[in-house]
Amino acid sequence: MLTGAFLGIAGYSVARLVAAERFPGGYPGCHRATDAGHAVMALGMAVMCSPVGGPLPMAGWQTVFVLVTAWFLGSSFLGSAVRSGQRPVGWHGADWQHAVAGLGMLYMLTATPHTAHGMSSSWTVPHAGQASLPLLGWAFVAFFLVQAARLSPLVLRRTGSGILADGRVAATCQLVMALGTGYLIFLML
Repeated sequence: MLTGAFLGIAGYSVARLVAAERFPGGYPGCHRATDAGHAVMALGMAVMCSPVGGPLPMAGWQTVFVLVTAWFLGSSFLGSAVRSGQRPVGWHGADWQHAVAGLGMLYMLTATPHTAHGMSSSWTVPHAGQASLPLLGWAFVAFFLVQAARLSPLVLRRTGSGILADGRVAATCQLVMALGTGYLIFLML
């Protein structure tokens, strides 16, 4: 079920990128990058909880999440459209929140013991109760629960219409990602 939800979120993010080509007021590059980051993060989460696996070995996914996290951290430090006073298109959340989510995904990939074969496989093996630095894992679980609580009211608030302007769907995707990521980290602890 989570795999399907994560794949749906990745598809929604790609659909936003496609719709952005026809957006009359322009669609800033920061929003395109955020949608691309959402697609990659959701696809990675689908691979992590799927028994089928994915096209990249674990080291490849770690590299992808390092790059996505670095982008969101850089965007957070350099300023985003929300902080500079521009009205955001749809709702994306703060860049630092996405960076923490990327770190949580990196934690999931690196906090459990892996063999050389496991690092080169295209799927991850569940490691319930084997996570190193469990306190850090619990901190991520708490972060994602707080995120879910903060996102819940946004799911009900209508902010516009269309795939790019309706923040409810974007907030729902963020809510599912927060709950799903927190749940998968919880299972590791």
